[in-house]
Amino acid sequence: MPKTKTVYRTAIYARLSKDDGDKAESNSIASQKALCEEYITKHGDLELVETFVDDGYSGVDFERPAFHKMEDALRQGKVDAVLCKDLSRFSRNYIEGGRYLEKVFPMLGVRFIAINDSYDTLTENPQSHSFLIPFKNLINDTYCKDISVKIRTNLDVKRRKGEYVGSYTPYGYRKDPQDKNRLIVDEEAGETVRQIFSLYKDGMSIGQIADHLNELGVQSPMEHKIKSGIRFETSFKTGEAAKWSYNAVRRILTNEVYIGILAQGKRGTPNYKVHVVQKRDESDWIRVEDAHAALVTYDDFMAVRNMLDRDVRIVSTGREVNPFSGFLFCGDCGQPMIRKVVSAKDKKYYYFVCSTHKRHEGCSPHSMSATELTRTVKNAIASHVSHILDLSRMMDYIAKLPSANRLVMNYEAQTEKLEEEIEYLHRMKLRIYEDLTSGILDKQEYADFRQQYKIQIEEKSAALENLRREKKNALLTGETEKVWVTLFRQHENIEEVNRRVLMALIDKIFIYEGHTLEVVFRYRDEYQRMSEFVEHHAELLPSVTEEAKIPQTGQEV
Repeated sequence: MPKTKTVYRTAIYARLSKDDGDKAESNSIASQKALCEEYITKHGDLELVETFVDDGYSGVDFERPAFHKMEDALRQGKVDAVLCKDLSRFSRNYIEGGRYLEKVFPMLGVRFIAINDSYDTLTENPQSHSFLIPFKNLINDTYCKDISVKIRTNLDVKRRKGEYVGSYTPYGYRKDPQDKNRLIVDEEAGETVRQIFSLYKDGMSIGQIADHLNELGVQSPMEHKIKSGIRFETSFKTGEAAKWSYNAVRRILTNEVYIGILAQGKRGTPNYKVHVVQKRDESDWIRVEDAHAALVTYDDFMAVRNMLDRDVRIVSTGREVNPFSGFLFCGDCGQPMIRKVVSAKDKKYYYFVCSTHKRHEGCSPHSMSATELTRTVKNAIASHVSHILDLSRMMDYIAKLPSANRLVMNYEAQTEKLEEEIEYLHRMKLRIYEDLTSGILDKQEYADFRQQYKIQIEEKSAALENLRREKKNALLTGETEKVWVTLFRQHENIEEVNRRVLMALIDKIFIYEGHTLEVVFRYRDEYQRMSEFVEHHAELLPSVTEEAKIPQTGQEV
């Protein structure tokens, strides 16, 4: 208890925060100050020296600027009494609040008054409040925890529904004026995002894209926010207008928000008392697909992301990467093939050689000229596209046959039969346990029967899975213009092998000894399913010529 004085130099402390459930109507800063000032006018032993206000700060901890200033004034002897509306305005932390009330303030000789709690350290009986005040602090702490859980739960519900709960929207989007939790396309910035993906697909490096945008005077994401009237603080800007950078471009190229996927909850605090923001594991993110309009296609995004993980180098004579950079690999050691320039009689010849051999670390000296590589890849693409279109025509033919519908019905009948058989085996497996307990079977007989039923169940479950997969493929035969088939169809009459074509159709290219080339195309799983379906239903086709036979997904030429 502080020493009794004639007049106490008093500081009013007021705090308001929506984060811990404060009601703005009753706990507004103005109402707190008015209540405290009225209290001082009615008590002659209190003299107002200064008012300290923390507006927008939680009471869970004491990391509040105004509170620190007040504490300094207390320690310097400028103030010797603190007046609050109630204990919850002072603190909602049971442990820290109790430390100040029971140790810090008594040590400094500070009188503390909480008006609505009728608490005054000068007049209160220590025995009466030794239990009451900690109990009230505990209630305030628990209340804050409960509110925090409700807020977190509410935000998670919104995230799972695909509602945007962030303060600032991703570049290329803005909040819908009619629904602040919904993202809509910002046409100006959205066009820049599309341009960035297009430039990268055409062979421009990330650094060159940033320079190109700066040369054109395109506003960076930060400057676009400022232009849009968004107020925010950052430590990255230092005076001049922010420019496009390597990191800014790469963030856009790797952000799945541009294909309509909303991934939220990437960062957060451990609990309501610890305010240090930490990164969360990707498995804990909340991801919702088709949450908003996409700015780029899924295929373009995946092709770009796949290429970003590879070694892509810029040719020394220009600002674009070599069309084959990041695609070529040695078929023997698996390392990237690199370009080599050979000059002869005022002419330059370009070859691709194994990087391992060039570093004198092994492998063979096999190589391939850029001219031969381009011609061979072009032929491989033409051949693969031709096979895909043949398969697509076969699937169309099967889908139009009346027997195709009968096939689907037959799949359903077979599926139902297998499910019944599996269920029967499970019942028999349970029944032999009853026979064991009743003494009909001994332990060895039980183990033998149990193993037999287990094997039969596994076999029939595998057959059921295969049947369901075939049924799914059969149902898909009516979708003649699948996205990936359409993509290959666009290159049916290919004239030029450029980087855009390579990124659209090809995953990797392997070069072996003897100028042998293996082209690994994209959409291998979809292609394989189509091939298996056609092969499985070959009897429905009028004839199967040599040209229509199914090739492998990685073609060697």
